Amino acid sequence: MKKIHFTLRTVLILLLITAPFVAVHAQPYMHAAGIRAGLSSGISYKGFRLHRMSAAELDLLYNRHGFNLNALYEYHLEPFRKSTRTFAYLGGGAFGGNWNDRFSIGVAVVAGLEYTLRDLPLNFSLDWKPMLNLYAEFEPEWLDFGLSIRYRFSK
Repeated sequence: MKKIHFTLRTVLILLLITAPFVAVHAQPYMHAAGIRAGLSSGISYKGFRLHRMSAAELDLLYNRHGFNLNALYEYHLEPFRKSTRTFAYLGGGAFGGNWNDRFSIGVAVVAGLEYTLRDLPLNFSLDWKPMLNLYAEFEPEWLDFGLSIRYRFSK
């Protein structure tokens, strides 16, 4: 339990330190859907409907524990002032599904980098998505790194 507290505290401290140095402009697109490959692989959707730099991400993923549906809220930052296509994002949410052949519910956090191409309607993201299963088995999954490729439906 100390590791969870340490990890969440570290993420919050990093967010508070870096927030004053990043610029916030406009969302890069409205909707995007594609695939995610990594420890958890599957179908991914991201939409910027909540706020101009906030997105909701829904993922239907399969990993060594089984199938899970993730619902995440993500806040995007522009760490490079001259690039309007590269974003860092942090967020969290919940997941539910199958964990070792039993119904499960848990929490997940996410941190990643996203790059949106200018001339093609594609974006790429590399993220770290640790999960903590709370119901059925109290078990963490710390090493869920993944690469997502999504098709953008609108600017």
